[in-house]
Amino acid sequence: MRGRAGAAGVYVGLVALASVAYGAAGAPDGWGAPLTLAAFPGAVLVAFLGYYLLPALLGTGEADTADGSTGALDFLPQYAGGAVVNVLLVWAAVAFVRHFAREARRSRERAGR
Repeated sequence: MRGRAGAAGVYVGLVALASVAYGAAGAPDGWGAPLTLAAFPGAVLVAFLGYYLLPALLGTGEADTADGSTGALDFLPQYAGGAVVNVLLVWAAVAFVRHFAREARRSRERAGR
């Protein structure tokens, strides 16, 4: 189990490091697509929930980005949070498949008696 948990931690760490580098570099045009692809679909879910749904539910306005500058940590919540969501999605899918296989095996054993 350490190998899978370690791989998940390395994945989240690399995406977080890339997102900090992306913000620190000033959000260059060529970096957005690969970073989004690396954290897809979790980054899209986090962006939707954090940037669109949550402010609408709380009644707050949009974030003030009038100066147009980006900071090193501006993209960290979206991409690192998206990577965490991806890890949880994969974990849930694997748990479901294991449970389904176990129940199917038990069902075949009961039917074979």
